[in-house]
Amino acid sequence: MTLDILKQESMSGSELMDEIEHYTDWRPSPGSMYPLLAILEEQRLIEQVSSDLPTLKKYSLTQAGLREVEKRKRSWTHIKSHYHSVQKIYWRLFQGMREEVFEANYRLLNALEKINPLIVDNREASARVRGILEETTKEIEKINKQLENPE
Repeated sequence: MTLDILKQESMSGSELMDEIEHYTDWRPSPGSMYPLLAILEEQRLIEQVSSDLPTLKKYSLTQAGLREVEKRKRSWTHIKSHYHSVQKIYWRLFQGMREEVFEANYRLLNALEKINPLIVDNREASARVRGILEETTKEIEKINKQLENPE
């Protein structure tokens, strides 16, 4: 994950901890982050780069780091192939989701995965997709409220 984040832009250790927390709701400690950065630097996957503040160490991916990110991305194809099974186990078995609702949910997630690369750099299309998702969420929340508080 650290390499994937650094692919986007150079960051300091504390900025990386903030980003990891943003993506995972878990914040690594400095005692785990900085040794990891030292190992990645030793493996020549990252390197220190200059920053606006002379005392702030920022890190950036090297070419070897970029190749490693791409290599790992290819391995996600294998994980993705099992994702549907894991989703179905969680939603259908553990949560008791009805089959037709699960299938609609699965189609929605697949549609989002498919369109995401096409809207990453397209603010207008991204806003449209976000609007649709927000409206859908509101409608589902309305149904939830009605079912929880029948009058």
